[in-house]
Amino acid sequence: MGSREAATPCTLTVASRPESGAKIFLNSQPMGETPHTFSNFPPGRVVVEVEKENYKRAWKTIDLLPGEETRVVLDMEPIVGYITVYSIPDGADVIVDGTEHLGTTPLREAKVPIGKHTLLVERKDYFPVQAEIEVEKDFRYNFSYELQPRPSKLRVYSRPTGAQIFLNFVEQDKRTPAEFDLEPGTYTVTVYANGYVMSERTIILESNAEQELMFVLEAGDAPMGMVLVPAGEFIVGVDGGSPDERPKRVVYLDAFYIDKYEVTNKQFKQVFPDHEYPADADYLPVLGVSWHQATAYAAAVGKRLPTELEWEKAARGVDGREFPWGNVFDAKFCNSAATPGAKPMIVGFFRAGASPYGCMDMAGNAYEWTSDWYQAYPGNKDIIKEYGQVFRVLRGGSFMTGAFDVRCARRYYDHMDAKRADYGFRCALSVKEGSRDARKR
Repeated sequence: MGSREAATPCTLTVASRPESGAKIFLNSQPMGETPHTFSNFPPGRVVVEVEKENYKRAWKTIDLLPGEETRVVLDMEPIVGYITVYSIPDGADVIVDGTEHLGTTPLREAKVPIGKHTLLVERKDYFPVQAEIEVEKDFRYNFSYELQPRPSKLRVYSRPTGAQIFLNFVEQDKRTPAEFDLEPGTYTVTVYANGYVMSERTIILESNAEQELMFVLEAGDAPMGMVLVPAGEFIVGVDGGSPDERPKRVVYLDAFYIDKYEVTNKQFKQVFPDHEYPADADYLPVLGVSWHQATAYAAAVGKRLPTELEWEKAARGVDGREFPWGNVFDAKFCNSAATPGAKPMIVGFFRAGASPYGCMDMAGNAYEWTSDWYQAYPGNKDIIKEYGQVFRVLRGGSFMTGAFDVRCARRYYDHMDAKRADYGFRCALSVKEGSRDARKR
């Protein structure tokens, strides 16, 4: 074919991907940028190289034949670092520079070209998070973001209108009908109007959702925060438990009101300003309270402590059940020693453990003082030296006691000045004779 200089020249086109603008080197000599076509190029073997900032150099050796057109496209691999992205909650999309979707969280060691980038983490119903990051060659980075949920909307209606509204026991400055923008979560919604029975529901508000609640209030005289236990007979005691719980018998009680919840720290402080407790414990039951303190509080708010039998009926209903919810213990229904990491819980947390009348936490959470002396039941012939007018009765067990002690019939006793760490209380109130509720049965 003769010498290289005498051979018929050829045409060479050099391109790069994914991007153009890479520097071209032919046999180590700089020759412009991609894409570029070289005409009248001498045939023979040539080493084609391309390089671009933030990309690895790519090269290829080719043989150019006289008179032919040759096109070379070199794939360029970006120089990368690695990012790991976590979010709360999981399942957020991770997007780089507004276009490239890297995956969803938790995203582990995704390749990102070196340099400065905009990182976007977004999930439906949550506010997105955007950050500026800089990635260096072969470095590994960890990013973690807690996404903030978009607010939810709750509308509360009642019949009659104008009822007070409480969200998680906190009175709101709006009356029904009312609309609230709330963070997602679980809410106990309570409405109350004078001359009507308090009504309550627990709901779960999802992020960026709307929910409506309609309450049709029942006429009645029950004071705010209390439930009516109607007049009538019920089963007291058991024959197979502790000696002081027998004999099982049927007793008639007049109608009475009793607090739906145990008295909280916040309520106790409103009566006794010197009461101190942690800032986040407003709605935990007040604990470490003596019988004298409980009695004084009840008197200050125009109520009294329940009798032992009133307490048992409110917890047990009329059918003699073992626990407020039925005859089988379930640790998920109450705050007892069987609860993992047992400690005082906000009142009403265990919604499934409500009594037949809707009273909460009558099994576990706090032992509750009653007004009665620790005495033998009528017909009980056992001789127990603690009987008499020395000790007062507590009921319901606590977060420190097991299944046996949270039974409805279980009796406990202590000195009136005792202030154990799990002693609390709730209040009761007699129904005025002749009231509408007293005549219901």
